Amino acid sequence: MSNKSNSKEQVERVARMYHSVNDASRAMGITPRSFSRLCRKYEIDTPWQRKRCSRAAAQSAASQLSVDG
Repeated sequence: MSNKSNSKEQVERVARMYHSVNDASRAMGITPRSFSRLCRKYEIDTPWQRKRCSRAAAQSAASQLSVDG
């Protein structure tokens, strides 16, 4: 694991820029597990969590349309 400190802003930026935990962690030079821990520490959604949340919202909206329509 890298000895340099990772600021909350840096972790937020990388989490937004990349579409997977593997890509984000590779960009920061740390393991995917360390990246996930940093996200949890700073209460930042990982790319995987963001994707899961947006899918759930889309499914909810779609089911709402089918009920209303």
